[in-house]
Amino acid sequence: MPTATELERGNYFIYNNEPVRVLRREVIVVGTHSHSKLKFYIQGLREKGERTVTFQHSDRVEKMEIVRKQGQIISKSGNKVQLMDAVSYETLDSNLPQELADEVNEGDSVTFVDLNGKIEILDKR
Repeated sequence: MPTATELERGNYFIYNNEPVRVLRREVIVVGTHSHSKLKFYIQGLREKGERTVTFQHSDRVEKMEIVRKQGQIISKSGNKVQLMDAVSYETLDSNLPQELADEVNEGDSVTFVDLNGKIEILDKR
């Protein structure tokens, strides 16, 4: 597992069981003996704003690669959808987020990510 020092802008890592992206990082000094820590400005996959988290340089983090992909909705049944990857033509099953349930229909193009075998639909294109 990499340390917090190895995280750079644009990297994704797991924080509170949720994938977040590093927007920027700063080195801050805490205390009278000049111990430095790393302050990260992070953003979740579905979040609009940013929040901060502070780590020591030696803290371990779980890095992950996230690739945004495009697909097309093949079928929709309640909050379950079946979509086709636009590049590999692979058929995938996913849950539809509540905020997208009304605006996504069969035939629509969507952006999605594969998080360790779990497909997350991010938005409608």
